[in-house]
Amino acid sequence: MEINTLQKKLTDLYRMTMDYELQKSTYEERMESLRETYAELLAETARACDASEEDLESLAECIPEYVAGRLAIEPSKRKRDIKSLDHKMNMVSYFVPLMGEMPSERAQEFTERMVAAWNGKMPEYKIGHSTYEGIKGGFRKGMFCYITTAVCRSLDKPDDCYELTALRSYRDEYLLASESGKRLVEEYYNIAPTIVKRINRQENAGEIYRGIWETYLSPCIRLIEEDRKEECRDVYSTMVTKLEEEYLYS
Repeated sequence: MEINTLQKKLTDLYRMTMDYELQKSTYEERMESLRETYAELLAETARACDASEEDLESLAECIPEYVAGRLAIEPSKRKRDIKSLDHKMNMVSYFVPLMGEMPSERAQEFTERMVAAWNGKMPEYKIGHSTYEGIKGGFRKGMFCYITTAVCRSLDKPDDCYELTALRSYRDEYLLASESGKRLVEEYYNIAPTIVKRINRQENAGEIYRGIWETYLSPCIRLIEEDRKEECRDVYSTMVTKLEEEYLYS
């Protein structure tokens, strides 16, 4: 298969995966389906990468070039920023992990070059390298604290800030210690990526995150500090329910 044909097929695949939401309940099934449906394309890409350094580089750059072009035509920075979030989520959740599954010893090298090309072309929208096993393992370990992390970042708090550390400890040491708590966390991780994605599309995303902080997360931290863990659970549960109503079902 010619390289320009491969580039087009990879771009078509990327555009198709843009419609996928990242949810714990469907992620493994979707990735398995993608691997089976596009096995021939993955094999063709692997053969091209194994055969030629030039072809590997050309294929690694095609999606970053496509996305950079799409973002460049957005009429305002705000719209570019919103669109970039969708592209970044798709890239690290589905496309890079899927290409890392191609049958080649150079698969990781290929995906790392793709990420490097992305960051070189769009330094304001950088992404990190990701793998299917890493994301799947992250779901199983409950590492994806999407909403609380998004809120804290909107308030310029680092990922290891006191508030996030307290909430993660509460999740791991208290909620996950009971079956009902596990169900609550499971529900949260199924809906949180979609909620964050939809909030980020709003013009007043910063205001929304501050509201979540003031209404739910700050009270949760205070209750944790006062060892009122069950009351914290009630606030946490209410947050999940309200955000579902507002951003999934409205």
